[in-house]
Amino acid sequence: MAALEPLNPAQIIKHESLSYKELHARIKLHILDLLQHDFEQLAALMYRHDVPENRFNKALQLPNDDQRADDIAFLVIEREKQKIATRLAYAKQKGKTIDKKSDDK
Repeated sequence: MAALEPLNPAQIIKHESLSYKELHARIKLHILDLLQHDFEQLAALMYRHDVPENRFNKALQLPNDDQRADDIAFLVIEREKQKIATRLAYAKQKGKTIDKKSDDK
């Protein structure tokens, strides 16, 4: 079995076939590296992905980097899932609006 490669959260969309477990593990590796070597970039990444600041700060209070990275990876995935659900709901609503207009003619 090949070793897991870290996955930058910005690349999630390119890896739709990953299981949740593998996705989480790969993002966790990336976040762990940022926690240990480039906290500024990690903070920028959380801002870019719109992870709630209070939940990010709470994760940072965990006792060790492994637990912090695990929790932050979960936050990133959950936020991305929320954004996908919002886009789908908007697209569905937009589609219904378009259908309604064509029915009125």
